[in-house]
Amino acid sequence: MPYFSDIQDIGMFKPGDIAALRRAFELLAVREGLGEDDARARALARSLIQLYRHGVRDPDSLASAVGSKAA
Repeated sequence: MPYFSDIQDIGMFKPGDIAALRRAFELLAVREGLGEDDARARALARSLIQLYRHGVRDPDSLASAVGSKAA
């Protein structure tokens, strides 16, 4: 069984990653008027995670990128 020295190797996020994703989600939720249990909110959250994994780390940039795709 391979040993992973970096939690990013197995798709896990560090506390700072979660904080950035949460901030971006909160910005979008307020701007879009979404609730946490809204199907659209879940789709936006998936998009945030995908962008984050591709290197977009700033919460404002994440929210802008996802918000512009949702429009």
